[in-house]
Amino acid sequence: MFSYLSKKIAIPNNAKLKSASWSKEHGYVACGGEDGLLKVLKLEVQNDSKHKGLAAQTNLVMNQTLEGHSDDVQVIIWNEKFRKITSSDQNGLIIVWMLYKGAWYEEMINNRNKSSVKDMKVIFVDGQRICIVYEDGAAIVGSVDGNRIWGKELKYGSLTSVEWSPDGNTLLFGLLTGEICVFDSCGNYLNKMSTYCLNNIHGAVRIVSLDWYKGENNYGTRMLPSLAVCYDVGRCQLMINHEDPDPVLLNTGIQITCSCWNEDGSMLAVAGTQMSADRNINVVQFYNPFGNHLNTLLLPGKCLTACTWEGNGSLRLALAVDSFLYFANLRPYYKWAYSSTENTIIYNYSRPHTFEHSITFWNLKTNKTKIITVHHLIDICASEDYVCLICKPSDVSQGVILTMYTAIGVAIESKRVQFEPIQSMMTSNQIILINKSFIYAWQYFTPKQTLDLGFKFTSSTIRQRDGIERLYHIDTISLRTGSSSFVDDDISSSVFQTEVDWNIMNQPVSSDPISTLTISHSTRRLLIARESGLIQIYRLPDLYFEMKFSVGDNCPYRIYVNCNATCLGVIDESGIFRLHLIPDNSNSLLSSVKFQNIDNFIRKDVWDVKFEEDNPNIFAIMEKTRMYIFDGLQAEPAIHTSTYLYEFKNLEVQGVLLDELVKTVNIQPNEEFLLKTPIKKVRDFKQILEKDGLEKASEFINDNPHTKLRHLFIEACLEKQNLEMAELQFVHLQEYSGIQFIKRLRNIQSKLIRKAEILVYFKKHDEAETLLLNNDRSDLAVELRKRLGDWFRVAQLTKDTGILMKDLEQAEIWNGIGDYYRSQMLWDKASDYYKQGNDLLKFAECLYQLEDYKGIERIIEELPDCHDALYDFGLRFANLGMIKQAVHAFIKCNRRKEAIDVCLRLNEWRVAYELAKSIDSQDADHHHHQEQEKRIDNLLKQSVVCFIEQGRIIEAVELYKHAGRFLDAAELLYKEVQKIKQSSNRSPLYMKKMYVLIGLLMEQYYEQNKLQANVKPRNPACGEGVLMASSTLAGLLLTEQDHTIHNNNNGIINKESEILQNYNSIQYSNSNMNLIKTNVMNRLIDQPWRGAEAYHYIMLTIKQLYNGLFNYAFRTVQLLKDYGDILNPLIIYSLIALCAIYTRNYVACSKAFIKLENLTDISPTEQKEIKELTLDLFFRHQPINEQDTLESSEMDSMLESETKIPICVVTGQPITDYQFWMCPTCKHCAYENEITKLHNCPLCHFPVQ
Repeated sequence: MFSYLSKKIAIPNNAKLKSASWSKEHGYVACGGEDGLLKVLKLEVQNDSKHKGLAAQTNLVMNQTLEGHSDDVQVIIWNEKFRKITSSDQNGLIIVWMLYKGAWYEEMINNRNKSSVKDMKVIFVDGQRICIVYEDGAAIVGSVDGNRIWGKELKYGSLTSVEWSPDGNTLLFGLLTGEICVFDSCGNYLNKMSTYCLNNIHGAVRIVSLDWYKGENNYGTRMLPSLAVCYDVGRCQLMINHEDPDPVLLNTGIQITCSCWNEDGSMLAVAGTQMSADRNINVVQFYNPFGNHLNTLLLPGKCLTACTWEGNGSLRLALAVDSFLYFANLRPYYKWAYSSTENTIIYNYSRPHTFEHSITFWNLKTNKTKIITVHHLIDICASEDYVCLICKPSDVSQGVILTMYTAIGVAIESKRVQFEPIQSMMTSNQIILINKSFIYAWQYFTPKQTLDLGFKFTSSTIRQRDGIERLYHIDTISLRTGSSSFVDDDISSSVFQTEVDWNIMNQPVSSDPISTLTISHSTRRLLIARESGLIQIYRLPDLYFEMKFSVGDNCPYRIYVNCNATCLGVIDESGIFRLHLIPDNSNSLLSSVKFQNIDNFIRKDVWDVKFEEDNPNIFAIMEKTRMYIFDGLQAEPAIHTSTYLYEFKNLEVQGVLLDELVKTVNIQPNEEFLLKTPIKKVRDFKQILEKDGLEKASEFINDNPHTKLRHLFIEACLEKQNLEMAELQFVHLQEYSGIQFIKRLRNIQSKLIRKAEILVYFKKHDEAETLLLNNDRSDLAVELRKRLGDWFRVAQLTKDTGILMKDLEQAEIWNGIGDYYRSQMLWDKASDYYKQGNDLLKFAECLYQLEDYKGIERIIEELPDCHDALYDFGLRFANLGMIKQAVHAFIKCNRRKEAIDVCLRLNEWRVAYELAKSIDSQDADHHHHQEQEKRIDNLLKQSVVCFIEQGRIIEAVELYKHAGRFLDAAELLYKEVQKIKQSSNRSPLYMKKMYVLIGLLMEQYYEQNKLQANVKPRNPACGEGVLMASSTLAGLLLTEQDHTIHNNNNGIINKESEILQNYNSIQYSNSNMNLIKTNVMNRLIDQPWRGAEAYHYIMLTIKQLYNGLFNYAFRTVQLLKDYGDILNPLIIYSLIALCAIYTRNYVACSKAFIKLENLTDISPTEQKEIKELTLDLFFRHQPINEQDTLESSEMDSMLESETKIPICVVTGQPITDYQFWMCPTCKHCAYENEITKLHNCPLCHFPVQ
């Protein structure tokens, strides 16, 4: 940042000022001094001022002297909430002043008559309370209406200062001894605050300032130091709160008299006197919350007593020195950049009550903005096309994150580096960061270069895409101090590696730190300035060291280089600007005449410089609130402005009013914030054109040739329709398009149309339209707007002028407006206009972006068959996975192959089969579609084999199911069940689920056969009875036919069939496989639910046993005898024996043990245990049924009879009722009173209705 004095107000009668305070909300400045002096001043910007910001002319609209004090006014404070002033003099008289009808009047008076007031502070939260401390140790807290709330006589000594915490819950009292006591808001003592800054300080010290930033606007991250404690010996400490154990410690080197935070807490002004043997100097030091020194401001006079900030942006500081009130202007270092190719300004501002930085990308061409938010922003830099935001990471780790953006605010790449910069710059392919001792360069990779790689991401291209990094310590090269001449000895080139060794950061800090840098884009040179005044030049992008030279002893603050790197501009810390020729540059294009006295060229209070991009002799500087343009060393008349310069090109300086721009939080920026100033040569040329005519202007151009002047001359010639002179200038400029434009103008006979074309050529479209409309040529005005693509204006003109438009022309207008909204991604508005313009493709695209797929389906229905748009719609639906809609669109446009391909890609095999089979045998493409069906079979088989090889049998079954191959799916699942039964001991529940799935697949297989059998033949001569008979017979034959085809596949034996054959042979030997397989599949087809029944009944038996339903369990377990091929007989007869024991039916138990003893597939140990158990059991019980009843006998006889009796799947008991419930899926029965207690079928889990 930079600061300078801008205004001085003298106090009458040379009265010395003792205090000053600036109202941050209302703009009043109150100052107090000797003999009861109290003045209220107000500076306001003139309403008719042409300038903005600091350059605006201000008037003193109020200068009121308040009478009431008789001694020195030492303390003045503002109550911003109630717009009141409270002042106190040396004798302890306190007066409260209020504003009434534009003047200040006395409201209240208080005089304790015991001691003088040392400090007063108003609570920030609501302004309702004020704390007053006296020299004798008294502290009083009162209300805004004058009532006393509490008072306390502190026994710790004399008081010097007081401060409220931001929340109003804590009070800090400064003592004469330098200690600080902490009290709560009710006056209760808490503790003493630690003063770390006084370590190693001996002798008396005095607190001169106790200022706690209250977070008035809550900008930025508030976990920053905000409590400033300053002592007269020059020591300060900055704390987050009064309990901060690690404050920032400052040694200002001056005798401090006062300090204060600015409006947003980002800067602390510390004012005092710098003592020296010769004389004392008034100084203001500026620091950020981290204690980094920002700037030093020197003031005239003898005694600086007070300083106070302006509230509107903190750009001005009022200082009370002797009998004068000085105003200092500040030019802060904003975080901003300019992208020249995209003509975009990128700047940062902080929104109140947020902890984020808002980054605005403002395109000056389109006047459109995009805002993004980031955290912990450090800096912004930009090149022609790209922008880099440098931010600290959210965690506590060191380093920064570099994020690359396009000029429209789209992030494209980021990199984290272990480097914290103090300044950054950017070229078209490289980012340069510096700190005090190191240079870091990242040669980034642009998206265009990524495309050039051809997406061949090898290890080398990936490393190339990440970019090349270089890290360099400034002292690596041996440097010698010397004069400004080039030193070429002891210099060696630097060699860098593509991968950075971050251990370099552990090297010691340089004794001659880096201060700033600049880049010459045209010559690709990096210039580094060091605090000693040494300049080092490196070649980019490899950072090859070239030369060094000195620019004096002062520390450079900013350096600038002209377009051909022959002249260097340097601003030092005190704002003095000098020019230096870069030595040993034989290609210098500088005018020797214009830079004869370059060593004597000095400008003061300079804070910004910009060299012309085309002419190395021209540059512009910002000096206080004036801009000077220099041609060589000759200055043009000053221009009053406070703009920040972003471009100097084509003899025109362009700047932006950042001071005003960062305040417009919720306002769209416009051209009022920009300044475009041509140099004097351009202004003189325009005057010659206006007064002396084209001939004199032509002579001026011959003496001062420049592209800008020639274009101005061409414009003047064409306005007067002097085509010959305009064509001559186009020839000088070698602009072929301009020559062609002159030829086209010569062919236009109408002067009106010719003039309109000239206006359009110079982009004065509104003037051209007005000219045509005023001459009743609305048709040409409409054509003009069509050429420009301004379809909104075309629609408005056709409506206002009543021009008759054809339907195609009207549709073109609506589609043009739709294109605009489409480019802005406003899909809902674009869709409305495309609908009116009948552009179905773009209308469907908008519906696609809006996810209105029903709307796209309606468009498909409205389109005729084989319409070109149907194929595009099909592709869109396919990408969304909406198979039904995609197939419908493809079929409607006669793209059956694409429809089948989509089905295969989305695993909709059944639909693919249906599409392949839906061709009539008499169709010419029947053979082609038979080939399609074979291709689908091969693809399906390959997919199934792939799943089997990976052990994903369930996925293979699912694939068969989706393809409508239910029998194959059931067979594959059945074999997987047999494999599981042999290899693992799965739970009955798991096995039941597998068998239920087999049963459901077989039921779907039956339904599929019925549907195929019900297809009527095309022969109309067949009678209804024949059709019914053939349908029934077909249903029986289709099952057998599928089964035969399944076992006798005549296809070629390939890898897929071999793998399937191997999987089929898991359960059976090769010799008997076909016979066994046939029997198994016949049973699977005839009785698909047997396996599910077996595991259902065994689970039901165990459940009934645990529930104590022993009779039910005994009857249920009898059913397991029929499932010996599925269940282990050992388990079956063990359960029968167990249930028989519980029901005391030892007859059935005896039979079960006989079966168990006759089992051959059990071990001898198990046979021995069974025999021992049999002997032990029947030694105690006779083999009789001890609980035989008539009902149980009837039930047992029903189960043992050969007649098929329905079994209730809920209870496992025979059904004796005439009415019972039957499941529509598995066809199993249950008692009605039992099934009503359940929600699903116990076997297949079909919902009970």
